[in-house]
Amino acid sequence: MNSLTKTLVLSLLIPFLVQAKSKFGDYYLGFGLDFVEAEDTASYDGEGLSLFANSLASDEADFHFTFNYAGLDGNTSKETVWNIGADYIYHLDNFSGADGMIRPFLGIGIGYLDDSAGISLADDGFTWNLQFGTELLFTEEISLAIGGKFFGLWSEFGETDFDLGVDLVWWINDVHGVSLGYNHAFDRGIDVIGLNYLYSWR
Repeated sequence: MNSLTKTLVLSLLIPFLVQAKSKFGDYYLGFGLDFVEAEDTASYDGEGLSLFANSLASDEADFHFTFNYAGLDGNTSKETVWNIGADYIYHLDNFSGADGMIRPFLGIGIGYLDDSAGISLADDGFTWNLQFGTELLFTEEISLAIGGKFFGLWSEFGETDFDLGVDLVWWINDVHGVSLGYNHAFDRGIDVIGLNYLYSWR
C-alpha cells in the first residue's frame, strides 16, 4: 500500500485518540466500503463491500457475522473474491476494573471462501480462524480495537495466513456509528482499508 494512503489513514486516526462505547457486548448491523491492495499476488487492487452483524451470545460473549465481496484488477485479469463467516468472541469486560479502558478478547470462527485466483488463500473452501486482541476504550463514544487473526482452510491445514488489524469506532450517538479500519495479511501481502457505518438498535 502506498505511503500516501497510509499517511491518510494515520491522519484520520490521530485526532480521535485524544478522546468509549465498546464494539463488543451490543447489537448492531453495519456495512462498509473496502479498498484492497494485494502486492504479493500479481499486484491486484480494487474495492469491496462488507456487511456484518453483531449479537450477544451471553454477557461476556458475542456472535459476529460477516460477508465480504471484492472485485480486483490484476496485471492480466480481473477477479472476484468473497467470503462469509461466523465468529464467537469472548471479551474480558472487567480485565482492568469496571471502568477500565482495556478489554482483551479471544475468538474462534468458521466460514467459507470463494477465491478461485488464490489471492487470499490457495483455494476455495471452508475456513477456520483464531482471534486475539484488545479493545481500548477512550471515551463513552470512541474505542480502538487492535487484534490478530490466524486463519486457514479446513481441507489443507498447511494453507494459512496471519492478519493484523486495527479498527477505530466512533459512536455518534446511541444508534449511529462509524468505523475506520486497517488490516494487513502477512503471507499474501494483502492490505485493506475499510470505512464502515454501524446501526445499533439497543
